[in-house]
Amino acid sequence: MKVFISLDMEGISGITEWEDTIPGNRHYEAGRRLLTQDVNAAIEGALEAGATQIVVNESHGPMNNLILEDLHPQADVIRGSFKPLSMMQGIDSTYDAAFFVGYHGKAGVGDAVLNHTYSSLSIHRLVLNGKEVGEAGLNATIAGAFGVPVVLVTGDSQTAKEVEEDIPGVFTVAVKTGITGLSSQAIHPVRAREMIRQKAKEALINLSRVQPLVQKAENTLEVEFTKSQFATAVSWMPGVELIDGRTVRFQSSDVVTMMPVLSSMLLITGQVNRMITG
Repeated sequence: MKVFISLDMEGISGITEWEDTIPGNRHYEAGRRLLTQDVNAAIEGALEAGATQIVVNESHGPMNNLILEDLHPQADVIRGSFKPLSMMQGIDSTYDAAFFVGYHGKAGVGDAVLNHTYSSLSIHRLVLNGKEVGEAGLNATIAGAFGVPVVLVTGDSQTAKEVEEDIPGVFTVAVKTGITGLSSQAIHPVRAREMIRQKAKEALINLSRVQPLVQKAENTLEVEFTKSQFATAVSWMPGVELIDGRTVRFQSSDVVTMMPVLSSMLLITGQVNRMITG
């Protein structure tokens, strides 16, 4: 059994503020340890359920946050942020299941811990085929395009509620509950990791309970940016349409092609932001 793990950091047990997640900040090294331990718990549960191959894709910030020497030795790792499928790099039809570990709520869920959608700087919201989605929703759709079900998601209780609506039957672990978005009541990391291990095992044992999300024949992604300048610059990309001052639309028959386009949009908005701020 082959398992793909996409990890983020804001939904890791014990993490509450940006200081925990940004390299060079005061709590980042502690955050890295918490991240590595949560991922290890998911790996251990997968192995207990019979997984024979596990690939972990680093998907937070610079995408090289794990403490590699402390990572479970049964896992292989994809690292680095410059990759076309971003948080889903490496997924293909050979996988039996996917886990999302340490995920967070979509932008605008005010009490979800460190809520945002891909970029707190540039994206206000994403709408896929008429429905607003967060990172988990879009990434689960990409996994579904390869016939891979997302069977486990860990994060705060608000994220668990979000993904249970987006992914029928998914197993979730709520390791904390957001209070204001920058505060939370967290389960002790030792107990949280045991919950993750048990639920990862349970999810794979009951793999047939969760079906891959079905891809539509035609897909529309609308991206509402935080600034009009971002939308203007991105609309110069071939195939991208400006539909109002801050929103662009991109259409494709293949949802997988949307991720490289979205990644390119984020690169462009980063450059435009440097022009705006000087």
